[in-house]
Amino acid sequence: MTLDEWIDLYNSKNPHDKFQRDNRYALFFKEDKGFCEVLMTKRMAFIGQLGGDARYWKNAVDKAAEKAGIHHGGTINIRCNPPAYFRLFGYKVVKTELLKDGATRYQAINKTTKKMGYASPAFKYKDDGRQAFYITWDI
Repeated sequence: MTLDEWIDLYNSKNPHDKFQRDNRYALFFKEDKGFCEVLMTKRMAFIGQLGGDARYWKNAVDKAAEKAGIHHGGTINIRCNPPAYFRLFGYKVVKTELLKDGATRYQAINKTTKKMGYASPAFKYKDDGRQAFYITWDI
């Protein structure tokens, strides 16, 4: 698919949070894998908007970060389901914490690497109250 076709697919799956190009991020695209925005800082590799093969893009970003000496990754989970996100990448949720405002924080461990991942409440969508999450993980 073309980049525009991948973006259309992304928008159809995320009608509450459509793709908006952010020039602070490098944009990567592969016809067979989709697209991924990435921001590298001294301490974190942050995945922005991603459409397509999430496993492929996370693995590519993790490898690049590791080469650059970066040991933490992050993203925002706009689908609002951290347990499903963690399962997709081979993690198991090992702890949940109910916060005072009723939101939940999650801690997970990768079944293969034993590295940790975390999901913390980020913001709620105004139109329907869904909770989005900050996701971070050890690289």
